[in-house]
Amino acid sequence: MQTMMDLMFGSAAQGPIYALIIVVTILGLISLYLSYMILSEIKEMNRALERVRKVLESVE
Repeated sequence: MQTMMDLMFGSAAQGPIYALIIVVTILGLISLYLSYMILSEIKEMNRALERVRKVLESVE
């Protein structure tokens, strides 16, 4: 009788390959999310530095 894994993945040898593909995909999505968060933080810091520069110019 075939197991649930054999029915899902085709054979026992292909199971680890699919698991590896899933893990790599999840890690790729996590890295994309972290890159997006870093870019948004850099943009926010740039806006804050621009405000500080304007304040310093007005003080001169």
